[in-house]
Amino acid sequence: LKQSIDKVNETQMNAGELRDRFAAGDPNVDLTRVMVELQKASLSFEAMTQVRNKLVNAYQDIMNMPI
Repeated sequence: LKQSIDKVNETQMNAGELRDRFAAGDPNVDLTRVMVELQKASLSFEAMTQVRNKLVNAYQDIMNMPI
């Protein structure tokens, strides 16, 4: 789980770096690449959030089971 969170964080950091480089006028970074990386970061964060929600729901279901 920690590795997945670290990977999502890395993806977001890379996308942010590319965005900043593009905004600063770096000629080696094109808009298409920036947009693709930002979408990857967004999708990976959304997927991680969905997994977290499923885990929380499963935990709550287990805790609500009668003993």
